[in-house]
Amino acid sequence: MTTLFTINNSWHKQAWVFEQLGFASQGDAIVLLEDGVLSLQSAVALASFIAKCQASDISVYALENDLIQRGVDNQYAQVKLIDYTGLVKLVLKYDKQVAW
Repeated sequence: MTTLFTINNSWHKQAWVFEQLGFASQGDAIVLLEDGVLSLQSAVALASFIAKCQASDISVYALENDLIQRGVDNQYAQVKLIDYTGLVKLVLKYDKQVAW
């Protein structure tokens, strides 16, 4: 059973999110949205996180509109930008969703 994890809080404020992502497994996906996209500004911590996701075959997405609204640049090729239609497609694709 695959899971879509949505994160709407900045990792700067919610350090526990890194621990919670230990529940993600191969084939799952993570979507950064709302203030969750602010985590893309944390180069050291996020680089380690992305490496872990790649090693575990976990896809990472970010809502492009939220990046634009917050003035955040995506510096990671591994983080795929999506729009609202892409988000809906992901919700339909995965068996369940966990929101943080």
